[in-house]
Amino acid sequence: MAPRIASGFWGIPTSTIDWCEENYSVTTYIAEFWNTISNFIFIIPSLAALYFAFIDHMDDRYKWCNGSVLTVGLGSWCFHMTLLYSMQLLDELPMIYGSAFLIYSHLEVEKPRNHENIPLKIILTMYCLFVTIVYLLTKHVLFFQLSYGFVVVSMSVVCCNNFRKYREARNIFIVATVTYAFGFLLWEIDQNFCGGLKLWRSEVLGPFAPIFELHAWWHLLAGTGTYLSVLYSAYLRSLVLGNKPEIKYWKKVWPYIRITNGKAMT
Repeated sequence: MAPRIASGFWGIPTSTIDWCEENYSVTTYIAEFWNTISNFIFIIPSLAALYFAFIDHMDDRYKWCNGSVLTVGLGSWCFHMTLLYSMQLLDELPMIYGSAFLIYSHLEVEKPRNHENIPLKIILTMYCLFVTIVYLLTKHVLFFQLSYGFVVVSMSVVCCNNFRKYREARNIFIVATVTYAFGFLLWEIDQNFCGGLKLWRSEVLGPFAPIFELHAWWHLLAGTGTYLSVLYSAYLRSLVLGNKPEIKYWKKVWPYIRITNGKAMT
C-alpha cells in the first residue's frame, strides 16, 4: 500500500486501507485524484439507467439496482477523495447491499408479474446485516473483501444459469463478465505489486504514469461490468413479462435498455 501523508485538505487519513496511488499528488483537495474521478463510470450511466427505469415503468428492483450502483460510485468518490473511515464505509457497505439487490433481480427473472420472494428477501437482508455488524465491530478489511467476493461469486453462478437458459443478449453478459474479471485482475496486481508499480510510474513513465493507476482501471472496468449485469437482468426480465425491450447504443458504443412499447414490468 502507498504510504499515508498528513498534508491535504482532508487531513490525516483515517481509513483502514490506502491504495497504491500517491496521496495528494495532483491537488491538495483530493487524496487520490485518479481513483476518485474514475468513479464517474458508476455515477453517470447509473443516473441515466435510473431515469429510463422510471419512465419505462421497470420493476422497482431495477430502480434499486441502479440506485445502489450510483450510491457505490458516490461513496467511492468520497472515500478516495478524503481517505476518511466514514467515507470508506460509504463506499464498501453499499457494495454488499447493491450486490444483494442484483442477486435478487437475477434469481427472480422468470417469476410472474408482481411476484415477491419474501424468504429470499429475508435471507439477503440478514446477510447484509450480518456483514455490516461484524465489519463495523472488527474493521477487518479481509472480512469485507471475502464477504463481497462471496456475493459476487453467487451472482455469477445465478447469471450463468440465466445465460444457459436464454440466448438473448448473451453478448452483454459475456462483456460484463470479462470486463469485471479483468478489472479484478488489475485490482490484484495493484494490491500485490504496489512498490514496483510506484517505482515504474515515477522513474519510467513520467507524464504517462496515470495510465497505470490500476485501481482507477478497476473502477472503470468493475463499474462497466456491474452496469451491464443490471442491464442484462432487466432485458431478460422484460422479455419474460412479454414486453419488447430494445438495447440501444449511445454514440454507437454505450448500451442502454428501453422498453419500446411502454408496458409496465411490474
